[in-house]
Amino acid sequence: MCNKTADTEPLQKEGNAESEVEPKDSRRLITQILLTAIVTIVTASAGMPIGYSAILLPQLKSMNGSLQVDDEMGSWIVSVHSAASPIGALLSGTLMDYFGRKMTLQLCCIPLIAGWIVIMSSHNHALILVGRILAGTAVGVVAAPCQVYIAEMSDPNLRGMFSSIPFASYSFGILLVYMLGTAANWRMVAGICMVLPAMSMILFCCLPESPAWLVKKGRIEKATRSYHWVNGGSTAKVKREIQQLVTRVENEGAQSKATQRSLWRTFLSSNVLKPFIIVNIFGLFQSLTGVYVIVFYAVEIISTMQNSGLNEFHAATLTAGVRFIAAIAASVLLVLTGRRAIALLSTIGTALSALCLSIFLQTDFSNSTYLILSLLIFYVAANTIGLMILPGVLVGELFPLKVRGIAGSLSFTIINLTMFSFAKIFPFMKSLIGIGNCFLFFGVTSIAGSIFLYATLPETKNQTLNDIEDYFMQENLLWITRNRRRRNGASKTQTSKV
Repeated sequence: MCNKTADTEPLQKEGNAESEVEPKDSRRLITQILLTAIVTIVTASAGMPIGYSAILLPQLKSMNGSLQVDDEMGSWIVSVHSAASPIGALLSGTLMDYFGRKMTLQLCCIPLIAGWIVIMSSHNHALILVGRILAGTAVGVVAAPCQVYIAEMSDPNLRGMFSSIPFASYSFGILLVYMLGTAANWRMVAGICMVLPAMSMILFCCLPESPAWLVKKGRIEKATRSYHWVNGGSTAKVKREIQQLVTRVENEGAQSKATQRSLWRTFLSSNVLKPFIIVNIFGLFQSLTGVYVIVFYAVEIISTMQNSGLNEFHAATLTAGVRFIAAIAASVLLVLTGRRAIALLSTIGTALSALCLSIFLQTDFSNSTYLILSLLIFYVAANTIGLMILPGVLVGELFPLKVRGIAGSLSFTIINLTMFSFAKIFPFMKSLIGIGNCFLFFGVTSIAGSIFLYATLPETKNQTLNDIEDYFMQENLLWITRNRRRRNGASKTQTSKV
């Protein structure tokens, strides 16, 4: 259970025996690890186009001929990926609800492979942009279903770790493409990048669909088999858990039918609107603190750190390696401590490192190679453990089942639109105010983000998805103003993972 401090107090009062999760046998743990491992293959393949622009742009700028790019075209090649991602994110909600979580993850591999084929064979800027759009659309589709699928298939006390592992694989995909870029040209890298999505399409055939989605579609027998595959247990226990799912879905359906709510009115209900605001403002701070800018423009940013003595390609690869290690560390932290502590550690650490970089890059310390590199590594590690990972984890945790697919897809749409806008204007921002003042901006927004998250972010560690949904039905807007006593007549906590 979480510590009983103001920052980490659980949503339900400690001591409720029914909220405790029974010890898991090795079979359950192994199947959930296997499931998560297969999901990480597709998320690693989604990380590769995110990092691809960092190795593509320097090669295109240094070459002669029709494919040579200037800053304007370079910014489009970088940002069009993020502009296309919202299209995929919007589609993912409909795809998740119609085809299921697993099938959606398989389908997204098709445009991703097609995008790499187009990029590999392109002979003009238009084809590169088309390939980036296809890949960006696929990456947008991946984000929500991978989080929802893992959240619905994992035990509550392991959900945070499993939900964060895809972000470690995103980081691995970025690292892998950086490493390939130091040894091969951009066409060969694009060809190699097709291997992972092709592999994941095949491996997903070995996994069952989410029991929550199957129950929602009335496929109770398949839901029972799926739940047993993931969790094991006696037939009576499996039937009991599935019945809890059925009851929850029926209650939500009856409530929606009774109130005749439109989708818009549903979103205005407190248990949807409040988490939607939290997730998307968190996503805004993710972009404004430079989390993905350093991914998209890693080589160029490092090359502008004048007199630092850094080899930009080696330093960019090093930052990708640090990001991967930090993402793995975040997965462990999500098991050991609460979401709030990780979020505040990340924003405060990002603020300190960004402000120090800003100062040192504009003073005589700018020629200190190891100092600048150390601060850059600390900056990347700090923003990875929380700012990069937590918004996606929260998408899988905070939204109620009835809108989990569409709310998740809309959230990733907004996050990607913000990412596109900032990626597009960053080269001009860098030219206008300089790289030192860019890090000053990152530091100030990180401080603002820490204040927002301290006030609003609920602690969800070890809580079932039903507990979290019940919390957002309370009247408080801010976590720091919540009622810390259990409400009279509160419904019993269920151990279902829905």
